Amino acid sequence: KYKGKKRRRKPQRLNKRFRPTMLANGETVIELLTRSKYLLSVSGEKWTDRQKTRAKILFRMFPKIKEAYTLICSLRSVFSNKSIDRGTAKVKLHEWYQKVSACTLREVKAARDAIKYKEEEVLNYFINRSTNAHAESLNSKLKGFRAQLRGVQDLPFFMFRASIIFG
Repeated sequence: KYKGKKRRRKPQRLNKRFRPTMLANGETVIELLTRSKYLLSVSGEKWTDRQKTRAKILFRMFPKIKEAYTLICSLRSVFSNKSIDRGTAKVKLHEWYQKVSACTLREVKAARDAIKYKEEEVLNYFINRSTNAHAESLNSKLKGFRAQLRGVQDLPFFMFRASIIFG
């Protein structure tokens, strides 16, 4: 007797072993998706031959992933171009905004809106190509220094010492 007999349903599996469909590269769909995480975070020039075939299969099966990947690669090319200045970066970003407007994925549009909201701060990156990581590093060093002193009693003297040490 099998489950669902009262409802006159056939069993989904007649005690046969489940065999997932294999793709052209010898992987299952789940293996393809899990192994594609890395290649989606890297630009296409850095892919190996196996990753290229995996990407072809992935993009053929999931066209929305291909659409999102091409849009992100075009944004990545704006930031990786070392010879671009702030003015041309603004033009390139607005071209990217237009491409995203034609896109159907709300996640990419949310990323576009986040960049648009902080556009001036994003464009400041192109002035001297530095991020706020330097400032965050200095802040963490100052916090550590302050913790070693168990608080700050005399703020001007603390600032003097910090400028001498980290100056």
